[in-house]
Amino acid sequence: MNSVLRSKLFFLIFILIPFVFMLGACTEKSDVTLQKETDSTEKKNEEASDDQATLVLKNGIVYTMEEDQPIAEAVAVKDGEIQFVGSSSDAEKYVGDDTEVIDLEGKMVSPGFIDGHTHPPGIWTSKLFEVELTSLNTHEDYLEAVADFQKKNPNTEIILGGGWKYGPYEQSDGTNLGPTKEELDEIVPDIPVILVSIDRHAVWANSKAFELAGIEDNTPNPKGGEIVRNPDGSPRGVVREEGDLFNKVLDMAPPLTKEQRKEAMLKYMEEANSFGITGVQNIGGVEIWEEIRQEGKLTMRVAGAPFIDPEMKPEDAVQQILGDRETYNSDWIGVNTAKIFADGVTEAATALYLEPYGSGANKGHDHHGDTSWGTDTLNEMVAALDKEGVQAHIHAIGDGAVNMSLDAYEFAANANGKRDSRHTITHISAIRDSEISRMAKMNVIASMQPFWFYKDQYYDAEKAMLGEERALAMYPTREMWDAGVMIASSSDYPPTPDYRPLNAIETGVTRNSPYPEEQDTDLVRNIDQALIVNEMLQSYTKNVAYQIFRENDLGSLKIGKKADMVVLGEDLTKIEPKNISETSIVYTIVDGKIVYKGK
Repeated sequence: MNSVLRSKLFFLIFILIPFVFMLGACTEKSDVTLQKETDSTEKKNEEASDDQATLVLKNGIVYTMEEDQPIAEAVAVKDGEIQFVGSSSDAEKYVGDDTEVIDLEGKMVSPGFIDGHTHPPGIWTSKLFEVELTSLNTHEDYLEAVADFQKKNPNTEIILGGGWKYGPYEQSDGTNLGPTKEELDEIVPDIPVILVSIDRHAVWANSKAFELAGIEDNTPNPKGGEIVRNPDGSPRGVVREEGDLFNKVLDMAPPLTKEQRKEAMLKYMEEANSFGITGVQNIGGVEIWEEIRQEGKLTMRVAGAPFIDPEMKPEDAVQQILGDRETYNSDWIGVNTAKIFADGVTEAATALYLEPYGSGANKGHDHHGDTSWGTDTLNEMVAALDKEGVQAHIHAIGDGAVNMSLDAYEFAANANGKRDSRHTITHISAIRDSEISRMAKMNVIASMQPFWFYKDQYYDAEKAMLGEERALAMYPTREMWDAGVMIASSSDYPPTPDYRPLNAIETGVTRNSPYPEEQDTDLVRNIDQALIVNEMLQSYTKNVAYQIFRENDLGSLKIGKKADMVVLGEDLTKIEPKNISETSIVYTIVDGKIVYKGK
C-alpha cells in the first residue's frame, strides 16, 4: 500500500470511529428508552387494573344517606366494597374490560333496606310444611284449610299451623273471645290441632289438644297469660300468651329436619332480597344462617337476638349471649343483642298500659294488662347484660311496658355508668309525651313497625280494647322524630304478614293503607304524625345499621362501606306517596353482587 492510500485509510478510520461509537450509544439509548416506555405502560396498565371496578352504576339518582354528599349519580364497586361515589363522568375511570356497567337511566339507588325486627323464616315454615292461614281472612276459610291439609296428609299425627286473625270473631259489643275448639272438632276430632294466631301471642286448638295438654275447667291461667273461657267457665278454645301449656302436645309432632328448616330459610331470604332487603335483625338464633353462610349461599347481613326468659338467671343469660357473640362474628353474622318481652299484645288484652282497658276487653274496670317480669327482675337482667356490653331489645306494646323498659335502662346506666349501649324498645304502640323526651335524652332506639300506622286489622282490635281516642293516638312518630328519638323501621314479620319495606315507607308517609285496593278508602290514622319520604328511607337504612352497630360499614353509600344497595324503578321522593308501594325493585345488590334482578 503506497503512502498516499495509507494516509487516506487512516483518515477515514479516524473520522468514522466516533460515528461508530455514537451509533452504538444511540442504539443503547434507544433500547433503554424503549424499555422505560414499556415499563411505564405496564405500570399504567397495572394501576388501571388496580382501580378497575367490578360493578359500576351510572346515570342514576343515588341517595347516599351521607350528609356531606347526599345525592350522587354513580357508584363504583370493587371486592364487595364501595370504591367511588360521585358523577357518572368521573366513574368512567373505574371502568375496565371486565367491569359490569349498568346504565340506570335515571333510576334511584338507595342503601339496601335493613329490617330491624323480624322472625325468619316466618310463614315459610307453614307454607311448606304446615297449615298456612295468613293469607286467609274468614273463619270458614280457616276450617277449610285445616280440612284440606288433613286430606292431603292422612297419616299425620298432629296438625300444626298458624296465621289466624281475631277480626272474624269480634262481637257486636266489641268483645272478642276468639274461635272455639268445638269448631275445629267438627273437622278434626281425633288428633290434636294447634294453630298459632297471626301475632304469635295466642293459640287456637281443638278438644284433643286441650285434653292432651291437661287443660280442664279448673286449670289455672298460665303466668302472664290466659285460658279464654266461655260464660260457664269452660275453656273456649284459645289460650293467650300460652307459655308451656301446649309444649308436651307440640312434642308429639316430629320436628322439622335441619334440611326442612334450611329450605324455609332460603325461601325467606330469596323473597326478602326481592323486596330490596339486604340485612335483618333476626329475633332468635342464627344457627341455620351460619350453615347457609358456610355453604356460600348467604345473601344478607344478619344480626341475631336470642330470647331471654324471665326464669333465666342473669349470669346464664349473659353467658349465652357472650358465647354466641364469640361464635358468630363475621361480616355476615353477628350476635350482641338479647330479646326480652316486657308485655303481650293489645288484641289479647295482655299489653301493659298505664290506664286500664275499656269494656271491650271483657276484663272488668281495672285491667291494665300483663307482664312476665317483676320490676326488680327486669332491672337486674338488663343491668347484667349492659355490664357486659350486650344490647337489650325489649318488646313493649303498651305505655306501661315502655315505662317499665325505660326504668330498666335507667337502672342499668346508674349501675354501670353511661355507655354507647343503643338499647332498643320495639313496637311502642303507645307512649306518653313525657316518656318521648325521656327516651330521646337516654338515646334509646325505637324499633317500630310502620305497617301498623294506619287503620288496619290491629287498629280494629285496639279500638275495641281501648276506645277510639287511644287507638287513634298510637304511634306518634312525628313527635318522636322531632324530639330526637332515633326511629329504626322494621316489620315484625310474620305477625305482620307483609314485610315489604316499600309498603312500610308508604304507610309511614301517608298513615294510610299501602294496598291499591284500599288506598282510596279512609283508613288514615293520625296524619299529623306522618314522616316524610327521606326520613322513612333513613329509618330503613342508616338508622337500623346504627341499631345493630354496623354504621361503619352499612346503612349508607360511602367509599369503604359494604356495597349493599337497592335500585328502584322511580325516585320515591318525586312520585305520589301512594305510588311508593307499587315502585319496582330493579336490582338488589349485596356485597357488590346482584342477588335479585327484577323482571
